[in-house]
Amino acid sequence: MTTTYEVSTPDGVLHTIDALTHVRDSNGLTLLSDGGKAVAMFPVFSWMRQVPAVVESTDTASSNNASETTTSGEVVAPAASGE
Repeated sequence: MTTTYEVSTPDGVLHTIDALTHVRDSNGLTLLSDGGKAVAMFPVFSWMRQVPAVVESTDTASSNNASETTTSGEVVAPAASGE
């Protein structure tokens, strides 16, 4: 199941990307798809967050809500240090 990520770059552009997972290391932020293929790479970024997924429930007998929202955390990058 893919996740939608929002990544803001220092120039103020907001990128929305679907990926399976992400890796943050000395190369920056890499968003990966199935098989570990890179979908996007950000050597420098301002912030990244996972967009909350909406899960629809078909069991309305136990709940009056037709949908449920799950949330996830946000990762904040350190200030650019010229590395």
